[in-house]
Amino acid sequence: MGKNRYLINIIFILFVLISVFAIYSDISNITKKISNISQVDIKFNKILLLREIIQELQRERGLTNIYYSKKVEKTFQLLQKQRATMQDLLSHSNNEQLIKEINTLRLRINKNTITASETFDSYTKLILNMLIETKKLLLFTTDQGIKNHLLIYQKTNFVQEYLGQLRAEIGSILETRGINHKQYLSIIKLQTLVNNYILQTKENILLTKVVVTSPIKKKCFRETNILIEQIVHQELQQINISSIEWFNLSTCAIDSIATTMTEYLQHVKEEIDRKLLEKKSKLYFHIVFWVLAILISLLLSLILYKTNRKMLTKQKLLEDYKKAIDNSTIVSKTDKRGIITYANQAFCNISGYTVEELIGKPHNIVRDPSVPKEAFSELWSTIKSGKTWSEQLSNRAKDKSTYWVNATISPIYDNDNNLVEYIAIRHDITEIIELSKEIKSTQYELIYRMGESVESRSKESGHHIQRVAHYSKLLAQYYGLSNQEAETIFIASTMHDMGKIAIPDSILLKKAKLSNDEWEIMKTHSAIGYKILAGSNLPILKMAANIAYEHHEHYNGAGYPRSIKGEEISICARIVMIADVFDALISERVYKKAWPLEEVINLFKKEKGEQFDPKLTDLFLDNMDSFIKIKEEFED
Repeated sequence: MGKNRYLINIIFILFVLISVFAIYSDISNITKKISNISQVDIKFNKILLLREIIQELQRERGLTNIYYSKKVEKTFQLLQKQRATMQDLLSHSNNEQLIKEINTLRLRINKNTITASETFDSYTKLILNMLIETKKLLLFTTDQGIKNHLLIYQKTNFVQEYLGQLRAEIGSILETRGINHKQYLSIIKLQTLVNNYILQTKENILLTKVVVTSPIKKKCFRETNILIEQIVHQELQQINISSIEWFNLSTCAIDSIATTMTEYLQHVKEEIDRKLLEKKSKLYFHIVFWVLAILISLLLSLILYKTNRKMLTKQKLLEDYKKAIDNSTIVSKTDKRGIITYANQAFCNISGYTVEELIGKPHNIVRDPSVPKEAFSELWSTIKSGKTWSEQLSNRAKDKSTYWVNATISPIYDNDNNLVEYIAIRHDITEIIELSKEIKSTQYELIYRMGESVESRSKESGHHIQRVAHYSKLLAQYYGLSNQEAETIFIASTMHDMGKIAIPDSILLKKAKLSNDEWEIMKTHSAIGYKILAGSNLPILKMAANIAYEHHEHYNGAGYPRSIKGEEISICARIVMIADVFDALISERVYKKAWPLEEVINLFKKEKGEQFDPKLTDLFLDNMDSFIKIKEEFED
């Protein structure tokens, strides 16, 4: 059954992956095409606007050129009207730079700070820049049909521009009734360019097979060409037409091209709209198709899922239960809130509760009040994160007795990785814990008695060992060590002078001041104590060895036997040193009187950071009242 389940899952995953890839590829491809055509549409509209601006700017250039040649009021009125038309177009372009340049040019014209030639060149430069921009816009499409249409549009733009330049040049000539060599060459060049582009445009239009119903007005073109030919052949005196009449005639020719191209571009616009609509329709069809395919797939998956879900869930739960029971003796289950839903007989036997008393109750029914809340917070945090929690734990039975278990608690999930319940597997270790406690208690008692025996040999005050132990424990707690660590220091500190057992009585019990040689022998008790205690695997003896070895080391490195300093000295030795020195100073010995408390405090302040750990010293002095209470409680 398990193999079939995995096979079904693999097939379903492959189906989903293939479907997602197919849907993504198909929709992405169509969307990309729609996006391209939409961009074509946007750019095309921009081209149409540029085309109108270019056409109106060409007219403004022609009228301005005529106005410069002979400043007639009628010409100025036409120019102002043309500027207004142009300004309306510019307002739709959103091209602030172009608007700024045109307004600047007009201002210079109005103030007569620019020549006719400079004006013509400035207008022409603006127009050519827009033609270049139009040319760039032609590169946006990869559709060859649309690109061919737009190339025709580009060529007609140049036809209109060169006709516009001819309109301006000839308008100026007719106004002055004179022509120079430069104007003559310019007209010949422009006429050649116009004729070539017109021929190319006609051929390209025929290739596109687009039918244009608005043909170019041949009369305007014929009369325009006749007048150009007369100027080319220097028959200026035979021309009986004013500059304004010429402007209107040439504008008629240019406008006829523009009208024809408007119709032509309308065909292009319709082609773009048709392709856009076609792609959108295709996209909608494909979306509907894939939605239906997904719905059918989901329906089939749901049917398959419902058929197998119950069987697979039961199988998984049975396997988990079997594994738990096979590897445990005490078993219980709870729901997600910690309410007991199952308890086996072993659980009932050790807790003293019946199954009926346990089911439906929270698991803290067997909670031992002595276990800190933090332990249970850690337990819940662990299992809620999906991990297994394992630890030794004390519980309280119905009769209020305490029993110990080695507990393992694991979350159980269904096939969808949803949390179902928690299962707890426990082993009774009460006898082991009690035996361990008894052994540890015996160890502590023996160590304590050994420490007392050493001190009694050196004729120290009766309660010196007890006071040092209590001072050390209290200072360790102020320092932030755990209760367990503080308790270990309490016992281990009793062995701090273990090495004195090897010091001769003549030195150890001498009331007078020791000689230099005697002092050197006395100092060896630290190393001797370390050798006696070192080598044990018991944590308490390891700590006792360090205390014996280092409790005469100074924080500044001036102590003995190794002259180590700072945090090179173990924290337990730094604590015991303060406790030992304090009790030695504050207590009366056979060879000295007890120091006044004020002098003791002054010494500790003086030796802070020198002999004693500065942080420990501050804690000791800040809590002096507590240490004095210990001294008073264990007075000799």
